[in-house]
Amino acid sequence: MGNAKGRLEGKVVLITGAGNGIGYAATKLLAGEGAKVIAADILEKDLAGWNGVENVIPVLADVTKLEDIERMVGEAETRFGRLDAICNIAGINDLSYPLDATDDERWDRVHNIDLKAPFRICRRALPTMIQGGGGSIVNIGSYAALRGNHGPSYTAAKAGVVGLTKSIAFAYGKQGIRCNIIHPGGTRTDIGAHSGGDYHPAGQALSKIIAALPVNWYGVPEDIAKTCLFLCSDDARQINGAEIAVDGGMSVC
Repeated sequence: MGNAKGRLEGKVVLITGAGNGIGYAATKLLAGEGAKVIAADILEKDLAGWNGVENVIPVLADVTKLEDIERMVGEAETRFGRLDAICNIAGINDLSYPLDATDDERWDRVHNIDLKAPFRICRRALPTMIQGGGGSIVNIGSYAALRGNHGPSYTAAKAGVVGLTKSIAFAYGKQGIRCNIIHPGGTRTDIGAHSGGDYHPAGQALSKIIAALPVNWYGVPEDIAKTCLFLCSDDARQINGAEIAVDGGMSVC
């Protein structure tokens, strides 16, 4: 994928979950490559770090609210008149909660953020992207969508994002839209640290995870961000409807 600068020069990118973790890493990397990044997050304190940063426009937004989705996409339209790429990174998980501990409220909350929000964002943004000649949509899945896990709402939601991704790729490819999904494995982020169970990225639990992996290291947000950069760039022009596991082999264990 290389380290050449300016690979996204002139492109406008919307990134959700931009305040921390994978979203933060993607915002930093893509803005550094010349993209104008609409950096959306629900936490004002996390967004504060982007104030005054070149190429980054922070937007306080809740991805479960239609009016906030309108504001995110509208920011790109108003400022730049176009939107070239979306990275749907905002998410939560429930990998500590098996089926018998999952109530309707938990199921709905995970699905609203992890599946319904990307659907709504893509639906709102597609006309603008098509009008501008096409673009790239990058969704975030999970190794759980490839092999299953304890948390049924998270696993089902991420499997749903796979279907959403492939549907968009199939239906809108001839209009210049590419849509792909990245499946992270264990990654050092807040969502991983707070999920419980196998995901605790610290101390003995982390050592056990690494021992079970084909590789001898744990993922970091930059691993996913670099894949986002590639998929948003013209280097990935022939990649559409693909699932890319960036998990150190976690999905085949």
